[in-house]
Amino acid sequence: MNARPGRLGDFITTLLLLSIGAGLIYGSAFKPEIGQQIADALKLPVVGTAAGLVMVLSVLLRWAGGCCKDKAAFVHFDSADGNVGISTKAICDFIQRIGKEFAAVKSIDAKLLQKKGALDVALSVKVVSGNKIPELSHLLQQRVRESVRESLGLEEIRNITIKVQEIVGDPAKPVADAPSGDA
Repeated sequence: MNARPGRLGDFITTLLLLSIGAGLIYGSAFKPEIGQQIADALKLPVVGTAAGLVMVLSVLLRWAGGCCKDKAAFVHFDSADGNVGISTKAICDFIQRIGKEFAAVKSIDAKLLQKKGALDVALSVKVVSGNKIPELSHLLQQRVRESVRESLGLEEIRNITIKVQEIVGDPAKPVADAPSGDA
C-alpha cells in the first residue's frame, strides 16, 4: 500500500505562514528594529495585501482540503498488473457486511486508519445480550482479516480493534433444571 503523497500547495502555504510568523515573533521579541521594518513593509499596499492573501488563502485551502479528504480516500496496493485503489468507504461497507453475518452483532461501524503502509481497522459494535464477548471478538477479528485479504487483496492489516459500544436486549434468563421425573 502506498501512502497518499502530500500536496505541494499545503507545503508552500505552511512554509510561508511559518516564515511570516517567525519574522513577526523575532522582530517583536528580539530585534525591535527588524520588527519595525516588517511593520513598515506591511503598511505598503502591495506587501500587506500579499501577506493577507497568503494567510486567508491558506486557511481556505486547508478548509477545502479537509472537507473532501474522507470522500476521496483510497487504499492503494500493487498487483501483478499494476496499481489498484479501493476507496476506504467501500472497504468499510464490506467490513460492515461481514459483521452483519454474526447473529450476535446488532450493529457495526468500521473505520480505517492508514499508517506507514499498513492498515488498522477500528470496529464499534453493539452486541446482543447473552453472548460471550471475548469469543465473538476473536471470531469477528479473524473473519474480517481473512475476508479482507481474500476478497479485496489487502495483505497489510496490522490491527483490528473492537470496541463494544453497547450490549442490547434483555439478559438471558437462566434455564432452571428440569425435574427428572424420578421422585
